[in-house]
Amino acid sequence: MDKDKAETKMGNTAWLKILLGVSLALNLAVAGFFVGAFLRDGTEGGKGQRGPGLGAFGAPYMMALPREDRRDIRREMKASHDASVPSRVERRALFDAVLATLRASPFDAAALQDAASQQAEITVLVQQRAQAAWISAVSRMTDAERMAYAAAVEDILNHGPKKRKP
Repeated sequence: MDKDKAETKMGNTAWLKILLGVSLALNLAVAGFFVGAFLRDGTEGGKGQRGPGLGAFGAPYMMALPREDRRDIRREMKASHDASVPSRVERRALFDAVLATLRASPFDAAALQDAASQQAEITVLVQQRAQAAWISAVSRMTDAERMAYAAAVEDILNHGPKKRKP
């Protein structure tokens, strides 16, 4: 009986590790896609519609913006990094903490959850700032510019991003 309990507990721990790893990956994907990843993810859904994957809601909106607006948003994002957004070194330390937790024996799920939560909070903060910068850029558009922009977003959703000239 004790052997069965031990095997069940080990099985549950394995699933928890997988679930936490997937959660962490999804959180990081959201920030990566919205802030700077302008990648097309292929087709989704019926009727042959092309569009981004679930984690890339912001990508078509950013790709469709005029180049200067994209530059302005990147500059605004860099300027908005303050003490609430960890430096590159601090973010690397969070990854190192996750790696150390994954390698630790015995495994500490609470420590992994804490590190994943810290990364998720940063992801949400960066995403909110990127969204605010995007809304500000769209708000400065004239009606005609906004209509052209909407058409460009729709074109990207239907056909994927256009190849940029080097």
